[in-house]
Amino acid sequence: MNGEIWVVVERKGDGVRRVCREALGRAAALGGRPVAVVLGGDVDEVAEAVAPYAQHVLAVAHPLLDDGLAETWAAVLGELVAARRPAAVLGGATTRCRGAFARLAAHLGCGYAADVTGLELAGNGRLSAVRPVLGGRAYATIEFRGPAPDLATLRPGAFPPAAAGPAGPIEHVTPATAAGISRARIAGRLPVESGPIDLAEADVVVAGGRGLRGPEGFRLVEDLAAAFGAAVGASRACVDAGWRDHSCQVGKSGRTVSPKLYVALGISGAVHHRMGMDSAKTVVAINTDPTAPFFKHADYGIVGDLFEVAPALAAEVRRTKGD
Repeated sequence: MNGEIWVVVERKGDGVRRVCREALGRAAALGGRPVAVVLGGDVDEVAEAVAPYAQHVLAVAHPLLDDGLAETWAAVLGELVAARRPAAVLGGATTRCRGAFARLAAHLGCGYAADVTGLELAGNGRLSAVRPVLGGRAYATIEFRGPAPDLATLRPGAFPPAAAGPAGPIEHVTPATAAGISRARIAGRLPVESGPIDLAEADVVVAGGRGLRGPEGFRLVEDLAAAFGAAVGASRACVDAGWRDHSCQVGKSGRTVSPKLYVALGISGAVHHRMGMDSAKTVVAINTDPTAPFFKHADYGIVGDLFEVAPALAAEVRRTKGD
């Protein structure tokens, strides 16, 4: 693929979400020209942060783009795509990009693959995407046909991030589309309590389930996570019981993670939970029930009392790290 591959960039604090760098890295590996597209009211800071990972940056500024509403982003992206005709547009499999890309695909009449874990070139020179289906029980290969561009959102952690290099030039663009076309507006924002490590971008995740017996059991999860330098996750049962905030939930109705290591404490491993972490590189399950479904999918299984195993494991991790 010799054309431009655009990557829609999302801000994280003062920088860029890791999944955006992963998408830029995959764009370069496919042989395209990685172009970062930054949307927002004040885009200069983010554009400069992403420039070392892209060959070119389109900084698209409009005050109403700061809301990040899918309708508004899709309208502005549609205008840019129609004018410049990139070969493909990629983004992270986040709430914002999923909504915007679905609308963009409907508007342009082109193909869209969501939550992609594999991305290659097909024989026709178009993209070929791999994504989980049937609740993570199987993977489907999707080939794009019809009008360009090919649209895909990438699962966080599924691809290595782009390495920094010489900063690409930044081109400022003013959209002609009225950015206020959205039928919704942001009435207010509520802060969400989260740990020091972003769950979706963590290299290691330690998650707890009903086997912890109550919210106080999460002290074991937090201690083991601290030893690893990991993020804390939870099963749906724990969230429904009020033991943890929904922002910690891993699974079909929660967050999707792709860490290098996933440690499950007292989680049975029902399919709706595995859907949120089935692309983890290494999985360790700890459970007293030897018939727990998680053991069929784990790389390593420990049948034992997590209230004994977890502290011993945390101590061993700290000893190995020299803490």
